[in-house]
Amino acid sequence: MGMKNKVYLSLQGIKGFTLIELMITIGVLAIVTTMAIPAFNNVVLRQNLNKSTKELTMIFSQARAKAALERRNITVNLNVATANTDNQFNWIPSGKVVQRSGVNQIVFLPNGMTNIGVDSTFQLCDQALVDSTRSKIVTISRMGTIQIIRDGSCS
Repeated sequence: MGMKNKVYLSLQGIKGFTLIELMITIGVLAIVTTMAIPAFNNVVLRQNLNKSTKELTMIFSQARAKAALERRNITVNLNVATANTDNQFNWIPSGKVVQRSGVNQIVFLPNGMTNIGVDSTFQLCDQALVDSTRSKIVTISRMGTIQIIRDGSCS
């Protein structure tokens, strides 16, 4: 046997990928990644909107419970980033979420009601979303109960 045949026979049992196969795989992976990144970004933005809405309802619930339990007024300030105090709760939205409607301060009275004589609606919108139409709406009655959180549209 010649030298060429020996090399050919010894390489015949080696398994592996060719350079072309690796380049095609990397190309397909790059295409899939570029398609997935915008979708992942929208998921993160929606999560910020959901997180801000849940935090707002939690602050309202905590303030109402504390006002009724301690029999004193508890104030909730919206869009304020300072630390909470003994008689004041502060809330600020996450990410690029903004409050589009509603008052900036609510006082829960010792009986659990609010200082506002009518139901208040708070609309939270995400400025960073491409369509900018997604929002969450939280309604708090004058009795202090938090109504259903529902989807809305920003205008």
